[in-house]
This record gives sequence, C-alpha cells and structure tokens, in this order.
Amino acid sequence: MVCLETDFLIAILRKDEGAIRKLEEFVERGEALTTTPINASELFRGAYLSKNIEENLKAVRGILSRLDLLNFNLVASEIYGRVCTELKKRGCDIGEFDILIASIALAHNERIITRNVKHFSKIGELEVESW
Repeated sequence: MVCLETDFLIAILRKDEGAIRKLEEFVERGEALTTTPINASELFRGAYLSKNIEENLKAVRGILSRLDLLNFNLVASEIYGRVCTELKKRGCDIGEFDILIASIALAHNERIITRNVKHFSKIGELEVESW
C-alpha cells in the first residue's frame, strides 16, 4: 500500500509524466492507493483558491474517488504525539500537516510517495519514496 501525498496528487492532476508513470507502476503491481484526510483537504483548498473552481473541484473529487481515504484514528493520534515530541526535541520543524500525514500513514503501515523527502525523511520509521 502506498499513501499519495499532496504534491504527488497535484502532479497527477497536472498530468506530470513522471508522476503518471509512477502511478502506472503502482497500478501494475496491484498496490492499494490511499491518501489522508489532510491531503484531501489540501487539494480542496487549492481548488477553492483557483480561478477555475468548479473545474478543479471536479478533478479533485474525481481523483479522490479512486483512492481509499485513511482514517485518522487513536493509533495515529498517539503516533502524532510521539513524533511531534521527538522532532521538537531534535529541533526539526517539518510542519503540523506533514506530521499528521506521516502519523496517519504510519498508523496504517503505509509508505508515502512525495517530492517533499526532506521533511518526511526526518521521521525515521516512515518509508518515503519519490518519483
């Protein structure tokens, strides 16, 4: 299973060839494709901020309808608390949303595909993949 992070989803929506090839690899391997409520929220925010709101909302809804949305549950909540504290002690600020996304992925034993490797790789137990 692979959790698609916001920048990967945006690349798919923008028809980025590299992202599309990577997505095709996942599909060929039969990998379950997921995302988090945080990523979905970021996509909707972007659509509402755009000039073509209705067109972009339709595209966002279309891509999200093909993905499983991971739950933010009690396990993810505890992971969030631990990871946030560990990062703070090390002086690593990667942003609340990225910590939430990582916590949800970890709670569901998923790796993340993102171009934001710099942030996510600071969470040692998280498997991070780029394209």
